[in-house]
Amino acid sequence: MRRALLGRALLAFLLSRALLFALVIAGSQIAFLQKVYSNSVWETRIDLRAGRIRPEVERIAMVGDAWFYRAIATEGYDASERVAFFPLFPMLVRLIGPTRDFTLDGILLSNAALALSLVLLGAIALHNGLTIDDAGRAMLYLAFFPTSYFLSLPVTESLFLALSLGTTLAALRGRWWAAGILGALTTATRFAGILLLPMLLVLLVERKEPRARALWLSLVPAGLLAFMWHLHSIRGDALAFVHVQKLWGRGTTPFFWQTLRDQATRVSEPWNFVALNILAAALLLAAGVHLIGKGEKAFGAYALLSAFLPLSSGSFQSMARYAAVTFPLFLWLAVRGRSTTWDRIILGASVALFGWLVAMLTLRIDFALA
Repeated sequence: MRRALLGRALLAFLLSRALLFALVIAGSQIAFLQKVYSNSVWETRIDLRAGRIRPEVERIAMVGDAWFYRAIATEGYDASERVAFFPLFPMLVRLIGPTRDFTLDGILLSNAALALSLVLLGAIALHNGLTIDDAGRAMLYLAFFPTSYFLSLPVTESLFLALSLGTTLAALRGRWWAAGILGALTTATRFAGILLLPMLLVLLVERKEPRARALWLSLVPAGLLAFMWHLHSIRGDALAFVHVQKLWGRGTTPFFWQTLRDQATRVSEPWNFVALNILAAALLLAAGVHLIGKGEKAFGAYALLSAFLPLSSGSFQSMARYAAVTFPLFLWLAVRGRSTTWDRIILGASVALFGWLVAMLTLRIDFALA
């Protein structure tokens, strides 16, 4: 069983990353010359040169948040806008990166974390009573999720996913000390890691574990609290990572349906593929409700909270990125995929959107970056 699981994880990883890097390398052969037609359209040409591959791949990879993580790795939190980004990923790239090139080391770390994530997702599927075929589908759906190209870029997605899956698997196996430690690392990677805490508490109650085990879960917020302490020491504001969100047009609203009402009529805007992000939010909400209805309260609550947290900012921006690292979604989809028709729909739509968005990424289309 273990060999079959590893084989399916490797297959999902190789197929999806082969498509990703084939498209990125093909895109590296497009030379962007200048903007024409009132500075609105790029003038391009095909320029077949092997020497273009590495610099263009690095250019494509270093988009959006990657620049902030690179700056944190090299200069720390000197600039005020950097406080929005948590420290573990840039710290690891700086400490263990073999090449001392942030872009390459970040890509290597993210892809290693993705490969590990696929294995961990399959192991959780089997632990929860799903079949090896279900586990295989879950891994494929994750690997080809439309925004899963972020899982190979020098940003936090893959590391966060691997740590959250590791935390969950440790809890399912009764290793609460490991769940606490891995949970702390998760909250040092992204604020959303704190959502693991209610999920773990539900698991603890459902499994009727001794109450003393809950003490290990007090470690989970440690990564967040350490970052807050650091921000207080350098900025005098422990919540600076929250306050800086206004630079990205994010606020706070408890009524996520207002976000849906305000943006539902839009398809896309710069830095926000609204239609895809609304679909991702709908999938998370449907998965959460259905999982709770089927008795999977811990995973269902995690899916719902993973939707509510970004929606509370008043924007659907990046929702599809958040969905890509919310693992209960893929377990839920894997069960839906037992129907051949649904399997073809889910995988076909995922691969098509994945390929299209990667093409948009190479062509510098803004909404593919967020």
